[in-house]
Amino acid sequence: MSNSSQPPSDESSRLALDNTHMAATRTLFSLVRTGAGIAGAGALVTDLLIKGWPRWVVLTLSSAFVVLGYSLMWSALKTGRRLRAQVEDQQHGEAFLFPLRKVTVWTLSLQFLIVTVLVLYFLG
Repeated sequence: MSNSSQPPSDESSRLALDNTHMAATRTLFSLVRTGAGIAGAGALVTDLLIKGWPRWVVLTLSSAFVVLGYSLMWSALKTGRRLRAQVEDQQHGEAFLFPLRKVTVWTLSLQFLIVTVLVLYFLG
């Protein structure tokens, strides 16, 4: 007879950790994507309101979308960094599918492009 109360094997606990980590990573990537959508909506707000509202109203609302979106993206990156450190400690520094540096560079690039479009729009 097998004993069902045996402690989990190292392999099963590693698989559970991998599954949990991958689910958390997908959630964090979706938060980065959502933040990018929110920040990008700042440009849409600008386009929708520029003809009927004073410039300061349009600038305030579009900036609020950009700040909210950026905050969400940075929050996801910060949480991802903590999760990565925790998992790397438990897995003795094994490599990840998506290096943190690459995700950070992509996020910064996207944020730079959004701000560039908004600045050029308001200057033009």
